Amino acid sequence: MRIPFLASRILEALTKQPPHRYNNFCLFGVIPMLINVQELLSRQQPIEREGTFELKDLFRDSRDTTPLGPLSFRLTANAAGERRIGVTGELTADLRLLCSRCLDPIDHHFEVEFEEMFQVMKDTDPEPGEDDDFIPVYGERLELRPFLEEELVLNLPLAPLCREDCKGLCSECGTSLNEKTCGCGTEKIDPRLAALQDWFKPE
Repeated sequence: MRIPFLASRILEALTKQPPHRYNNFCLFGVIPMLINVQELLSRQQPIEREGTFELKDLFRDSRDTTPLGPLSFRLTANAAGERRIGVTGELTADLRLLCSRCLDPIDHHFEVEFEEMFQVMKDTDPEPGEDDDFIPVYGERLELRPFLEEELVLNLPLAPLCREDCKGLCSECGTSLNEKTCGCGTEKIDPRLAALQDWFKPE
């Protein structure tokens, strides 16, 4: 089973409850992301959710990611068998990243496909195992926001580049080599042999 680490950390901090109880929590102002699981399973009719929410809190401690606006989502939840709920849809967000080589800002528009399977748990159910292909839901309500945030984070590039041939910064003086060259030496000398250079200098 894939445990949503980021989602668990976010709601654990907000609710001060054990991570596996986050589905009982309701954030004010984000009712469109709440799903009444019992109602969905009993009616067997798809439920659509559409809206936006801010990303400032998610990236508050990030130095290299800045949201340029809210995250937009369009989702459909379907009953997918006994006590199972499938949620699919699309997320969009505009973020400013920093180039991993030269540290220049990069404005990027993200379009992320969302697909997740949830299962409503009973008190008599055993604890989910690592091989289970669903996320457990405890309680009558499913809060989707933490899963949307996690999916966006998982789709961020590990080493964003402003361009494929970015030359980065000079390791000696910090000059952006995309803009100009510097006079720093590029030869790499083993520090253990550096003292021998003086032997070969003309007097």
